[in-house]
Amino acid sequence: MNYTLHLICEAFVSLSNNHFRLFLSRSSVVVLFLTQAMTIASNAFAQMEDPRPEQGENRHRGDLEKELVEIEQAFRSSPGDNVRRRAFADILFKLGDVWQANEVIAPLTASSSSDPADLLLGARIALLISNYDSAERLFSQLKESVREGSALFVEATKGLVMVYYQTNQYARSKHLNLVDEGANNGLEPLLTFMKNFEGDPYQVAWARPEKVAHLPITNDFTPPGALPLVQFEINGHPVKFILDTGGDRLYIDEGVASELGIQAIAKRQSSYAYTGGKAVEEPLGVARTVTMGDVTLKNVPVIVAKWKSFVGKDHSDGVLTTQILKQFLSTVDYDNRRITFRERTETGRHQVFNQFDRKPPYQIPFFMAKTHLMFTKGTLNDKKGMNMFMDSGLAASMPLVVLDETTKFLGIEKIKIEGTKYYRADIKSHGIGSLVRGPTQALGNVLVEEDSYWRLGFLFDALVSHQYLRHLGSWTIDFDRMMYYFPAETP
Repeated sequence: MNYTLHLICEAFVSLSNNHFRLFLSRSSVVVLFLTQAMTIASNAFAQMEDPRPEQGENRHRGDLEKELVEIEQAFRSSPGDNVRRRAFADILFKLGDVWQANEVIAPLTASSSSDPADLLLGARIALLISNYDSAERLFSQLKESVREGSALFVEATKGLVMVYYQTNQYARSKHLNLVDEGANNGLEPLLTFMKNFEGDPYQVAWARPEKVAHLPITNDFTPPGALPLVQFEINGHPVKFILDTGGDRLYIDEGVASELGIQAIAKRQSSYAYTGGKAVEEPLGVARTVTMGDVTLKNVPVIVAKWKSFVGKDHSDGVLTTQILKQFLSTVDYDNRRITFRERTETGRHQVFNQFDRKPPYQIPFFMAKTHLMFTKGTLNDKKGMNMFMDSGLAASMPLVVLDETTKFLGIEKIKIEGTKYYRADIKSHGIGSLVRGPTQALGNVLVEEDSYWRLGFLFDALVSHQYLRHLGSWTIDFDRMMYYFPAETP
């Protein structure tokens, strides 16, 4: 899904006394471009789309929640009715209530003669909650039960590609084939990359027996538009990257990649707002080593991008993204101005919990769509249960992005930002889990892809970013338990 985020070149949004002010520097010409690492997120969406929802799907959350009442009542009155169970699981999935949806659909996927549609829904939900063993079983069963080349066969193949990608089992993808790139929405380049990849990706080597590494944040990330900047080494050479959980693989400027000797093994065509909609070729390559303090990753997948040629030579060298964080128990520690990496083990988890010396951390479950899109449940205008995309790479003073459907559902006024195509929306309350903050403002009309609200198959209500997260003190991502950890006492 190409959730392309336009921001204004050399400008930032500043909020003061509830007034919106737009400042431009050095130029009277307003240039639209993808800001910072949101660029990477946008292209990853474009490369990894699910089949489109049913034709004419234009419902918003309020419509589905009304339908849910009747569908759930029917299911509760007759839980043995497979049709009613299927309908209940499907609407829970669309609402983003994936954990309950998983429980409801499970009985329909337990048989060797399960309906293919049930297998597909169950497999998709298992993939979202990172139950990769179950996802592989169900996608494999679906692939074997339908006609080769059929739409369901293709969906099963795509699902297996994602399972092997997320579990770093690239070699297991060699028997898979996706030949119709148009129908597969750009997944074929990822599969080609995985097939050409030699050895295991993301091999971890620790410098110290405690298996903990700290990567200092080198800049002031508190001003509007600022994102955390870190320095580390790729192939033995120093680089400076911004942090963005909205990105997939390590994202490196093409000039920097050439200097570092990045080996390309595949390529893809990508279009961005910051390229003026022009399609550009992006090599998909491998870095020999990525050293971040006392830990080194070997054989690291990277995306080589036309980065500085569009956003400026003085910009960062690239973006530190979710797939890097995913190899560890990663903590973005705003209070101590560093990113900490720990081993994904019980020992590492104990180390994380020990840093919360007064109270156990506050825990919030999350799920992950596509290669890296992390969603959790949150609150907007006192409405709970909203699906919030956790993307730390929005370089603006506002902590949120809202969709048109969300403003309609919540009855929020859209206030046009003069001289731009965007609008702002006044929000009374916002947050994830019970970590709810007060009034703020959100950007709107920045997700330019058609049908952004529905494209993932479940509702995309809003995006939460850096200006919200940094106030929480620290943020730990546990990809084994699919849980976020925050200090129990947050500002």
